Amino acid sequence: MEPKEYRSGTLKISEDVISTIVREVIADIDGVEGMVPPSPSFKQIFVKKKDETSVKISLNGDVVEISVSIIAKAGYRITSVAEQIQERVKSEVQSMTGITVSKVNVTVAELAAAAKE
Repeated sequence: MEPKEYRSGTLKISEDVISTIVREVIADIDGVEGMVPPSPSFKQIFVKKKDETSVKISLNGDVVEISVSIIAKAGYRITSVAEQIQERVKSEVQSMTGITVSKVNVTVAELAAAAKE
């Protein structure tokens, strides 16, 4: 992210801060069992250090694109859960950081089995 100039200095928000905000928001959404790391890219397969994060942040100037991979709970309408993630993540990241969110991509990677009672 490009630092923003202010009268008293500059402000730069790290991708880790944005990822933390995203994880906190998703943890509070009904219908989400958890998060999973995305599939490794071709480069990650051949490089020792792998990206194990479940949130991918793509910064382009003052605009961010966010991709998440989740495990949905059985019994919930998946499209509603994904739409709620998109809306709340965009709102919270923009509100807390002042960074414009262009997209929130949600991948439902797994479906958790319903709890047996």
